Amino acid sequence: MTSLHKDVANILQEEKKLLKELYSLVSKERDAIVSLDSKGLEEILREKESLLVKISLWEKEREKILKKEGLEGKTLSEVIKIFSIDGQKEEIEMLKETYRTMKSLLSAIEEIQKINGQLIDHSLIHIGRALKFFESFGIKPKHSLSMEA
Repeated sequence: MTSLHKDVANILQEEKKLLKELYSLVSKERDAIVSLDSKGLEEILREKESLLVKISLWEKEREKILKKEGLEGKTLSEVIKIFSIDGQKEEIEMLKETYRTMKSLLSAIEEIQKINGQLIDHSLIHIGRALKFFESFGIKPKHSLSMEA
């Protein structure tokens, strides 16, 4: 395995590990939303932000390495195809498997994020209705409800 192959493989392994953590975190986020655990949700959001920064840093490192090799702007699948020309079969299969796992994780994370967004939207609707109910009895809330938060 060339140095370039090793560097890219190591970066992808790190990114895959972080994506697994992110998957676990967005699943916990869903549970926190359902159980109305605002403190837990705040902690999860901080952890999620930290993970996203780490993933972004690894992405930048990968882009830097690929740019140095003249592969700037290439997708991962394109890079793996290029590596297939001069790489050993088992090494390329490992890269392909890592890539497939990462795609699968990203897809699952995206799906959970959609569900989380829908859960939050439904919660805000129910809170809005509850506030209107209390207002009908002359009870005014201390804070206003915002969909932007």
